[in-house]
Amino acid sequence: MNRKSRGGETKNDILTLYADGASLPHRAGAGAVVLDRRGDIARIVNRPLQPMTNNEAEYAGLMLALEIAESLGAQFVDVKLDSEVVVFQMIGKAAVNSPALKVWHSRACLMALKFQKVRFSHIPRELNALADALAGEAAAGRTWKTAEG
Repeated sequence: MNRKSRGGETKNDILTLYADGASLPHRAGAGAVVLDRRGDIARIVNRPLQPMTNNEAEYAGLMLALEIAESLGAQFVDVKLDSEVVVFQMIGKAAVNSPALKVWHSRACLMALKFQKVRFSHIPRELNALADALAGEAAAGRTWKTAEG
């Protein structure tokens, strides 16, 4: 539920998204932390995934974060990832050569078009610790999420 703030804007129209993926030999996971415009946690969520590469899991984490942002009615999203590969591919600084990653990249680009503005930033892993932990938990079969609404 979006709460109105000054100027008719909603609390969730500008969101900061932290996302990560984890890949183990026989399973993988995605994790996302969504902060509202004040920096308060709006959602934490993770999702177990089928076995995939680490870069695919990173994209799955990005998709999870974007899905949550869309469900919250975000217009502007600031996406922070510790995957240099995904960030550089999303901003066009690196080519997407892997056929599997091309599919993930295409999906992420289509999802990003749903927002008025999307900014991608590469951050050090230690600044992405909660999303990293959530992805690892999902890869181990444990899911977490904040209550909706």
